[in-house]
Amino acid sequence: MNEIKYNFFHWGPFLFHSTMSKEICDLMLEEGLKVRGKSDELHTHKLAGHLGEQYKLSRDKIMPKLAVFLEGYTIGYNKWRGGGGMRPKAKLLSMWINYMKAGDFNPPHSHGADLSFVAFPDVPKEITEECEAFKGTMRGPGGISWTYGDGDRTCISVVHQLPKTGDIYIFPASLKHYVFPFKSPVTRVSISGNILFDQDSRIDYFTKKEKK
Repeated sequence: MNEIKYNFFHWGPFLFHSTMSKEICDLMLEEGLKVRGKSDELHTHKLAGHLGEQYKLSRDKIMPKLAVFLEGYTIGYNKWRGGGGMRPKAKLLSMWINYMKAGDFNPPHSHGADLSFVAFPDVPKEITEECEAFKGTMRGPGGISWTYGDGDRTCISVVHQLPKTGDIYIFPASLKHYVFPFKSPVTRVSISGNILFDQDSRIDYFTKKEKK
């Protein structure tokens, strides 16, 4: 059989994953304790999640620690799209902390910015154990999923992940995602945020304009 030459095209959105240090996770948990239980800091009315405890967070201490991950996203994105020098100037629009308990869930939704992130400073081992014991065909309890396209069976249109402590994901804000409920009597803590590019960065990001 003659050998053929071929190439293929990257398709779909760029989904970035990395791992935070214990120092960053501890900082997130400490900042969360400053707002937890304060009714004037509740953010639930602006979010899609079916969670009782979602609070606004200050960017002052956390965002400087996350800058390295945004830079990592930029480097990875440039390689993924086949070159270019996208270096976005961006600002944080909002950030909030989620205390997810048994029965809570996030329905399929997207965000209204350019990029979004979700970080997991505390994922109890009971959720991992519950997911491992799950017998169904979809992502088990506590899983997070991102979906793209119409669900064509001949291509990858969904990515499932079971988060663990320290995980951080960055993705296009328009990318639909959802979180499955769990039954374990524990609380999983995550932090989410939305990032907006300035106009020049938006042109570069969405049109693949090459930098001189």
